[in-house]
Amino acid sequence: MVVLTHLDSDHSRGLLEVLDRYRVGSVLFGPQDVKGAMYPQWRSMMDREDAVEVLAQTGQQVILEPGVMLQVLNPPEQSAGGPIHDPNNNGVVLKLTYGEVSFLLTADIESPTENRLVRSGPALNSTVLKVAHHGSRTSTTPAFLASVGPSVGVISVGATNSFGHPVPEVLERLKEAMGEGAILRTDRDGTIEFISDGQTLWFKTER
Repeated sequence: MVVLTHLDSDHSRGLLEVLDRYRVGSVLFGPQDVKGAMYPQWRSMMDREDAVEVLAQTGQQVILEPGVMLQVLNPPEQSAGGPIHDPNNNGVVLKLTYGEVSFLLTADIESPTENRLVRSGPALNSTVLKVAHHGSRTSTTPAFLASVGPSVGVISVGATNSFGHPVPEVLERLKEAMGEGAILRTDRDGTIEFISDGQTLWFKTER
């Protein structure tokens, strides 16, 4: 299974190569803007593939194998501003649980969706937080961090990106929440690999 969180090019373009190179059994995806720049390429690739297409909706649960569960926490049933106007807040948010270890994968959601999940969503507490929106100032609110209570934070971000991500205020909040040594960044650490037996979590970095 691969997951398309939303159709922004930095989240979808790489998946085109994944679909081209590997045999993919299923694709879980959120709302799609059919007028978006990436939609024609994505639709063309999916039409050529034999993968099962699954529209992500809050409340879905996917049993990947015994003891390993994937929960869909977002997008909501009622679109958060519509996929055209607010693709970030309608992105797919997942919680992956394996025994006592869990990962919260937050795509590019911003504070409105973070606040909604804190107020009315399921339990957010997770061992690892994939920091939303590459460490943008629009995400990672104090209330959201407190609800997740992560031990490790991962920021997926390009080196010397033009947006200045991750921003200092988000880094400071993460540092206060879990300590500077628990913040992993792909621009600094390269590829990050997590290993777990369902009780203990280890990680390895490329650099």
